[in-house]
Amino acid sequence: MSQRVFAVFDIGTTGTRSVLVDEEGRELGRAYEEYPPIPRELATHEQLADTFWRAACTTMQRAISGYEPGAASIDGVVVATTRDCFTPIDKKGTPLGPTILWTDNRISKRRDELAELIGPRRGLRKILWLAENKENLFNSAHKFVTLDALLNFRLCGAMVTEPSNARYGPIDHSTMTWSDEICEETGIPADKYAEIVESSSQVGEITGESAKATGLRKGTPVIMGSGDQQCSALGTGVTKAGLMKATTGTGTFVTTHTDEYVEDPYVMYSNPGAIEGTWILEGVLPGTGWAFKWYRDQFYDTDAKSQESIFELMESSAKDVSAGSDELVFFPFMAFTKGIFYNLGFNHTKAHFARAIMEGNGYGIQFYSQTMEIMLDQNFSELRIDGGGSNSPLWRQIIADCTNKTVILPRARDSTVIGAAMIAAVGSGVYGTFGEAFDNMYHVEENRNPIPENVKVYAERFEVFNKLLLAELSTLLAHY
Repeated sequence: MSQRVFAVFDIGTTGTRSVLVDEEGRELGRAYEEYPPIPRELATHEQLADTFWRAACTTMQRAISGYEPGAASIDGVVVATTRDCFTPIDKKGTPLGPTILWTDNRISKRRDELAELIGPRRGLRKILWLAENKENLFNSAHKFVTLDALLNFRLCGAMVTEPSNARYGPIDHSTMTWSDEICEETGIPADKYAEIVESSSQVGEITGESAKATGLRKGTPVIMGSGDQQCSALGTGVTKAGLMKATTGTGTFVTTHTDEYVEDPYVMYSNPGAIEGTWILEGVLPGTGWAFKWYRDQFYDTDAKSQESIFELMESSAKDVSAGSDELVFFPFMAFTKGIFYNLGFNHTKAHFARAIMEGNGYGIQFYSQTMEIMLDQNFSELRIDGGGSNSPLWRQIIADCTNKTVILPRARDSTVIGAAMIAAVGSGVYGTFGEAFDNMYHVEENRNPIPENVKVYAERFEVFNKLLLAELSTLLAHY
């Protein structure tokens, strides 16, 4: 069988990667670009909409340039994006304002009035905020579109999204279509949103214009992808009960499979899966990886060394600090202005802060792991991990120790990319089922077991983390 190759755009919150993946899950070309600093005139949780397209173009060009057979050998193109991001556009698809990111926590005046109707549809709150605070922008917008719709339109001219992204808008969870009731009550008609189609369906072909911009071949099929965490769950095989994964990137996402929509998931979200008719239960810790980046940018000289070498320095110094960071506990909810360094003393160094940030992520994963086990009456013996944080051996060990579970590391750290490639492989007919795609494209690199003495220390620190969580819970719940 000749090699089949898929081009994946992984559009993140702080950067974009473009990756070429074959039908056996091997990466053949890759490029990453971190977005430039957000302009001062924008809010912290906004981004210039064209930033995503520019990064997508330059990274795909670089990924293809490093692959000798070139664009002609690529069988399909697929987009995976960070979710819950909305952009106002005009009739030509041109952004009229910045993209509002998923980390946005501005509150509509109608929040309480519409709370029961809107429920977990966070993106709708952003659009209502625009209606109240930027009336001219709101009224001039032809549509409010998700990131996948924005990128798909630039690639192939199809303004389409899929359930995992549409779920943050006025969606009807029973039909996976826009809800007439919610649209009527909010005063924003359904035609203000992109069309919803199923993941893995072909939505178009690369246009001549996008071919010039990205380096892809004109006419290459574009397959509808899914949200980043849905792709990650698919890429790690979390498509049946009893399995759980944790992704540490800009934020941390703890995910397991459920057979149906969970009506009241407490501090978690019940979201459509990448495979039609499936659901995932998802716990979110916003800004955990972002906190590590924030610490780097604020307390290290980024001009003196490369950003990656500074991360290596931070991890190396954190490794010399004992488990538990000498009682320093980081509460990682900086995205909600609720970040806390607790038990801070004069004995704590920069290395303690770095390790405490990594441990705060571990405590958050443990919280969601325990909550899911209780809610679903299941016991997860292992934890599959991915994302940028999984590249760190120390962070992997901290997660294993905090959760007291064996941590499974895939060969390809970016399970979002592998999951998206699986979608492209099924959508283009290379594989007949997602099970077949997983069997051929997923490979394990490492099993890491918890260290018993560290497990004991982290169990004690986790109690401190829980006390902080209980103290701030009422405030945090307003953001979920």
